[in-house]
Amino acid sequence: MSSIYRRFYTEVCQTLFRQPNIVDAAEPLIQRVFPWFRADFYAARVLQIKPQAGCLRLKLQVSRFFPLFTPGQHLQLRVSIQGVPMERTFSICSSVQQLHAQREIELAVKIQPQGRFTGALSGELTPGSYVHLGAPTGDFALSQDHAACLIAAGSGVTPLFSMLNSLSRLTVPLLFVYSYRGAAQLLFAEHWAELQAKFPLLQLVLWDSAVNGRLTPERLFAKLQPELRGKFLLCGPTEFTQDFRAACLAQGVSPNQISTESFGLLQRTAATSQPVRLTLGRQQHDLGGQGSILQRAEQSGLVLRYGCRRGVCMQCLCDKSSGVVRNLLTGELSDAGAGRIQLCISEAVSPVELSSEGLVV
Repeated sequence: MSSIYRRFYTEVCQTLFRQPNIVDAAEPLIQRVFPWFRADFYAARVLQIKPQAGCLRLKLQVSRFFPLFTPGQHLQLRVSIQGVPMERTFSICSSVQQLHAQREIELAVKIQPQGRFTGALSGELTPGSYVHLGAPTGDFALSQDHAACLIAAGSGVTPLFSMLNSLSRLTVPLLFVYSYRGAAQLLFAEHWAELQAKFPLLQLVLWDSAVNGRLTPERLFAKLQPELRGKFLLCGPTEFTQDFRAACLAQGVSPNQISTESFGLLQRTAATSQPVRLTLGRQQHDLGGQGSILQRAEQSGLVLRYGCRRGVCMQCLCDKSSGVVRNLLTGELSDAGAGRIQLCISEAVSPVELSSEGLVV
């Protein structure tokens, strides 16, 4: 009954207000009294913007209403770029202690110079300006009950750094391997020596691939010999995490001992473009183009809600009634029947029928 009620409620709001709920519809009125208000977001004031290793490190002041997070979680960052609200997903890189003590969190935003969002941030944000944050989410987390091996490449170090920096003590061995290319690309350079001195059971390996060559699974297991009974947390480009996950499994590590978080998509496309019909409310759209379903929708002139474009934030979830899609992160194929998929990481490999009530911006 509650499901039927929710669908009816959403349909009424879409019909009357062209918004998924009353709070979103009332947002312009609420902003006349509270200019900082954004529905489903928390206002945060920019304290510091620090370029480092191809990233912008943002230190943000949040209110006491901002929820606690688990180290390793990510959130939505919403910024008005030339007057247009835009959202992307980033991992929190600061410690939980910093949130408790100073009501501050930090993000390390990898800059894509040509990107519409990250490429414009340095020109839009100044200390004192406001951004908006979604609630922290995600289950990529470290358990302190067992030995662990944390392996990161590039900006994939951000959630793992939050895990390490949030530890108050370390009672089990921890191997932390961070692969970067050149001293100029070393994130959090000012903190590593302090963390190594703080935790005697920490084996910290800062792997400069410009000096040592590419970090491969073979080198990891031969040279560093991680504890195979412990947990493995992998974060980095998709190909990197897939290679290391496969190597862990080949070494006899149980699948439930491995957690991964990736960015970037597999460069795989179907031989031919399959028909995709997307129903938004009462309108049907036949999608042309190539690539993920989100890309095809955009190529067909639709403007849909999305966040990270890498399968993390769940902003582009959609109901699939029929058809098979390939997950561009894992390569896995869906069932042919009904299910929920993320448009940004799904590619049609058969005719597909989709519907959604809340995707239109």
